[in-house]
Amino acid sequence: PSDCNLPVPLQTMRRSLGVLAEAYSKWERRAPLTPSHVSRLVNSGVEVLVQPSSKRVFTDREFAAAGATITRDLSGANTIMGVKQPLNSSLLPGKNYLFFSHVIKAQPENMPLLDEVLEKKVRLIDYECIREGGGGTTPRLVAFGEFAGMSGMVNGLRGLGLRLLSLGHSTPFLSIGPTHAYTDYSTDARRALRAAGEQVARAGLPAEYSPLVVCVAGTGNVSRGALDALDSLGEVVERVAPSELARLSALAGTAGEHQHKVYVCVTGAQDFVRPARPGAAFDRAEYYANPEEYVPCFHETIAPHVSLLVPTMYWDRRFPRLLSTDQLQSLRASGNKRLLAVADLTCDVDGAVEPLVRSTTIDEPFFVYDPATRTEQADLDGPGVLMLGVDILPAELPREASAHFAQALLPFLDALATPGAPLSAELSAATIAEAGALAPAYGYIGALREARERDEESQRALSGRDAALRHHLSEAEARAVAGSTVLRLNGHLFDSGLINAALDVVEAAGGRFDLLEVTVRPNESTGREPASSLRQKSSALMQLTLDAGRAPLDAVLSQLQALAARMPLAEASVVELPEHCGGVYDRTIPGSAGGGAAAPRPPRHSTRP
Repeated sequence: PSDCNLPVPLQTMRRSLGVLAEAYSKWERRAPLTPSHVSRLVNSGVEVLVQPSSKRVFTDREFAAAGATITRDLSGANTIMGVKQPLNSSLLPGKNYLFFSHVIKAQPENMPLLDEVLEKKVRLIDYECIREGGGGTTPRLVAFGEFAGMSGMVNGLRGLGLRLLSLGHSTPFLSIGPTHAYTDYSTDARRALRAAGEQVARAGLPAEYSPLVVCVAGTGNVSRGALDALDSLGEVVERVAPSELARLSALAGTAGEHQHKVYVCVTGAQDFVRPARPGAAFDRAEYYANPEEYVPCFHETIAPHVSLLVPTMYWDRRFPRLLSTDQLQSLRASGNKRLLAVADLTCDVDGAVEPLVRSTTIDEPFFVYDPATRTEQADLDGPGVLMLGVDILPAELPREASAHFAQALLPFLDALATPGAPLSAELSAATIAEAGALAPAYGYIGALREARERDEESQRALSGRDAALRHHLSEAEARAVAGSTVLRLNGHLFDSGLINAALDVVEAAGGRFDLLEVTVRPNESTGREPASSLRQKSSALMQLTLDAGRAPLDAVLSQLQALAARMPLAEASVVELPEHCGGVYDRTIPGSAGGGAAAPRPPRHSTRP
């Protein structure tokens, strides 16, 4: 018989899966499969290899009883699964791996792992990217999100109690323990939350810090988990809309029924930002497609009224921050000290909430950040805002979280166990790399990594230069730096004449400008249609300086925004980018390298390509 009729060797037909022993943290006790799910797989003919682990929430004996083979050698598995990233240099060449890799934002700490994936020609599938139908924005299908919300909210309320104690007040929140101390969430942790809520109803909260408002920012899986924990407090919880927060703040410091309530406000993207173009309405699709067309407003409309801020949403650097360090500093400097704590359930360091300057651990989940001095300290008694940023919150509920996760993963396991089996659209779209190359959908990681590395190198250089400059700055030079920024102007800048009108405003105020970048998209016109029908918009990055400091700069910004509003045919927006130049404004501050007078303005009615 011909070779094609020979039976396929048994080894190549074997359906098999491997389960890693978690090495990321001593607290990582989760597993991607439970003994119950292993039993189902074994009964369906799948061999399951499990690395031994003495800290996993499920014992080796439980896995063995379910039919798993306990072994350190996973080379016989077609696909190897973990929860968090494995140790560097531990990947087996040519294998399929599933775990939360945390590389899709080109996170610097995980680039050595990605390099190893590429070098060893590993196929890396990331749970985070397994979405319904393989879409980029469809719901995630395999996630711990709700358990991050539940665990984080329990810890956040505990932290709030500790912070209030540091401020001289004993509250019912002190009776809430760390999440990992409870046998489970569904009964034990909820019982503790309900008891704390009943105590709030009876004894109340300090008038000085009432009404107590918890703001959950985001509406996804993590948000749902956090709200479940808050609702477990019982009847003391009252949901309020963002529009009601100012009314509650008017009660601050007074006695009344509001002392016996925990107010919960859920906010979404429409509460985080507003359109930069005056009079425009918020459009979710436009915001996610063109975030530069929006400016932050959360720090003005929501944050001043909040006691505990709970970020739960995805964020990356394309979007305005929820709360920057400057915004928090200004809020505290104004005398508003209502914000007591931030429980960042996304653990997005230097992210949506900039004062989360580092992650925290299950052992030491809190620190206090002082925006006045821009420093953090482990002592919870110091001035500032308490911060929580644990990056493995679901690990505090390991048994329940693992069971939920494994159940969601189960539909994908047959293909993953079978050599050569085609992957579903969901798994294909979640494949970050294979055969030594990034998948086309994730090719951007390389460019993002290079850009991040260039930015970090530039920031290091600028930091050293900036420190040297600050040491030698005169009072006048310091005012000029404070009065400097970068603006992005976007719209029909040339067709409408807005760009020249904007430069007139700057010059009339005695300012200096330099156009760092101009992108002109000319529009062909018959002369009959109005300018607003011209679809192509232009943009400009303008650095400007007002020598007298920030106050006149703010006045110019207001004039420019008013100018955009008076010229509706321009469909223009004016957005400040304060971090664009890294604090170095050598184009517009005289005496700096490259500085000097204002740059030449573009010609009137320019239509340059």
